[in-house]
Amino acid sequence: MKTYVSILLFLGSFLEIIAQPQENIVTLQRLNYDQAPGFMSITELSGGPGIGLTDAPYARYCFGITSVAGYQFTRNIKAGGGSGLHFHNEGTFLPVFLDARFSLNASRYVPFFGASGGLAFNLSDPEDRTWIYINPSVGIRWVVADRRSASFSAGLMTMSGKINRNSYINFRLGIELKGKK
Repeated sequence: MKTYVSILLFLGSFLEIIAQPQENIVTLQRLNYDQAPGFMSITELSGGPGIGLTDAPYARYCFGITSVAGYQFTRNIKAGGGSGLHFHNEGTFLPVFLDARFSLNASRYVPFFGASGGLAFNLSDPEDRTWIYINPSVGIRWVVADRRSASFSAGLMTMSGKINRNSYINFRLGIELKGKK
């Protein structure tokens, strides 16, 4: 008798596994909306210390605010263009950049890889006006409510101008808003 009960329980556990749905069923409305394509806006506060040679102009630290307007193409891919202001120890920059993000499959907490790059215009020094700006990062996004999520990421921001190249460990804290369906 014990053998029959054991076999039934064993087979019952396999039936539960086989009976699981093959598609991802989202139980919360906010998670369902987070996976849908649509327009989005990401606003982030960023900052961090310089690394390497920090005696050069603009190399000691940076902090700023940026905003990206873009589109979520699939559950995992987002892209857009952005601008903002970065304040450095000896000047102010206006970055104009493209931003792309790849999210891993998750539910409430979504890990992602991001990359942004473009031009940063030096507003403080007309002789050294245009810098190249790149910022790869890795982070996590928390789906807070319908059409709203918060994110935290860390990366390596590098800016290269006419005279020197500066690098920073960059931390970003942001909020993402999505348009209505």
